[in-house]
Amino acid sequence: MRNKDYRELQISSSLLVFIFLAIIVLGIIIFLLGVSVGKKQTFIAESTSFGSANQIERVIKDKPVQLEEPKDVISEEIASHEKIKEEKEKPSPPPSSRVVEKNLFYIQIGAYKNKQGADTHSEKLKNQGFASRVYNPSPTDSRQLYKIKVGGFKTRELAEKALERIASTEKKSVTDYFIIKQ
Repeated sequence: MRNKDYRELQISSSLLVFIFLAIIVLGIIIFLLGVSVGKKQTFIAESTSFGSANQIERVIKDKPVQLEEPKDVISEEIASHEKIKEEKEKPSPPPSSRVVEKNLFYIQIGAYKNKQGADTHSEKLKNQGFASRVYNPSPTDSRQLYKIKVGGFKTRELAEKALERIASTEKKSVTDYFIIKQ
């Protein structure tokens, strides 16, 4: 190897000590600046509070604080858990309510951009004897559409029979609608 292929940095011991001390001094300066900024922040926070510390101390000295009786936190926690358990054990509401049951089949009749059109079509289906409902758009949907669904059928066969009845009363094809399991 020739000497021109690489360069070596040579630092004397006195220069190394000087660099080390300079780094320590710089670290101390940064630390002190941080402490200074912290003190200014606490001063600003105290001056913008609603009352100064002296006023708060004076109020505390003027009126003795009455301590509350110690509460049994554990018994309160147990009582709240029992209340939640009782609420879970209550019988579920009938399927005609607004609560959506899981694993039921629904027929999607249509999807509208505006709620008024969906409500109008839903009312038309209700007048024809079908249990229809308008579902608001989900926040996760890419397109905000109001969907009209009929049903809450326990089996797919029941949903298919209802689909044929809806198609015949609406005078449309069976393929214009589709069955969804929710």
